[in-house]
Amino acid sequence: MALVTTVLLAGYVMLTLRSVSPDWQATARTVGAVAVVAWYLLTYRIAMRIALEWLR
Repeated sequence: MALVTTVLLAGYVMLTLRSVSPDWQATARTVGAVAVVAWYLLTYRIAMRIALEWLR
């Protein structure tokens, strides 16, 4: 679940960042990458917590 939503978010970020001016491309890519990694970590932890609660 976390991986699927992360891939979708990464695709959206890649498409959105194409419109950023060349002067800000490096900064925008860094911020986008950090956002995608943070999204994955948070989604993974939430999904694991829910799965563990259901198994109890």
